[in-house]
Amino acid sequence: MDYGVKIEGDQVHFPEHVAPKDLDAVFLTHAHLDHSGAVPILFTSSRPPRLYASEPTYEQMEILMNDMIKLNKYNLPFGEGEVNRAIEMGERVSYNDTLKIKDAEIEIIDAGHIPGSYQVVIKADKTLLYVGDFTTTRTKLLDGAEIPKDGFDVVITESTYALEEHRPRKELERSVVNELYSTVSNGGIAVVPAFSVMRSQEVACILHSYGFKERIWMDGMATKVLELYLRDHYKEFIDGWDLLSKTARRVNYVKGRRHRERVLSNPGVIISPAGMLKGGPVLHYVKSVATDPNSSITLVSFQDPLSPGFELLNHRRVVIDNLLIDVKCNVQQIKLSAHAGMSGLHEYISKVCQNGVVYCVHGEPESCRALAEWVGANTSATGYAPNRGETVIV
Repeated sequence: MDYGVKIEGDQVHFPEHVAPKDLDAVFLTHAHLDHSGAVPILFTSSRPPRLYASEPTYEQMEILMNDMIKLNKYNLPFGEGEVNRAIEMGERVSYNDTLKIKDAEIEIIDAGHIPGSYQVVIKADKTLLYVGDFTTTRTKLLDGAEIPKDGFDVVITESTYALEEHRPRKELERSVVNELYSTVSNGGIAVVPAFSVMRSQEVACILHSYGFKERIWMDGMATKVLELYLRDHYKEFIDGWDLLSKTARRVNYVKGRRHRERVLSNPGVIISPAGMLKGGPVLHYVKSVATDPNSSITLVSFQDPLSPGFELLNHRRVVIDNLLIDVKCNVQQIKLSAHAGMSGLHEYISKVCQNGVVYCVHGEPESCRALAEWVGANTSATGYAPNRGETVIV
């Protein structure tokens, strides 16, 4: 289940090697690179394993993979050929599909994380739930994860926000709208660095749904993903597709470098990747508004401690084009997370694993340990946080 990479600055870190011939199947729960980024390695083999993902996952993965290759092509053990081979050979699954792998019955259920993301239910001599990344919180685009009715012998869960609670979604949405409206009504430019996949489109939907009348611009890879989401087959995977379709008619696309200067000539909202300021068109906008006290930069996601976004948020400075800029405009962070927060994790685990074992992964070590300890202290299940490289027999 999943085979991703970790990107730190210019370095791409890969997982431990797994021989493709030893795999009966690979289930790719969603397109984010920390889950999908190493999958093409499996397709350097002459006998790659069977790969199962939703059509939106393959389509979003192609966009993200090609961007990673463009930025890191000399540091990767694969290229576009292997990415294309994985997408062409991969089998398509949809929510509520059931399939058979040897003696195991596999069910695919909605994870509510990004379009096409899923959880894996395995029924064999034991029952196992692989959660992947998930949230049960309803957003403008997705209704949240499906919660299985049965208890499981084994649950493998993410622990990303095991130590952090999220503010109520409606409160966060109102904060976004109020912050951006305040900037634009004062004659400023409101820059929103946002992930290309789902976050950029969600911000636009929030603004439209709250009756935001000011000009909204979208730039970079976010526009490509928006066009992807507007295809008919995404109606199955985006609960708020009708809202997205209406919102798209309100969004103005930035059409290249020269157009960016014209966009900056009047007050408005600019939504653009990259969400952590690691690159992308957003750097042009940040550089332009940084010294304008009437403008603002609103970060709508987690900022990795090694990212330029973290430096901006905590030290009010940013390096762009080798120039250190002291930032004078308003800077805020309003986290529109697509992961379950602390109470969401607790509630979900309590429902899906009463007497089994919960393996807490996909988080900082202290988060994984904290969640495992909570499971042991507050449920009848056993919590365990495995170490990297450890083999666990379930």
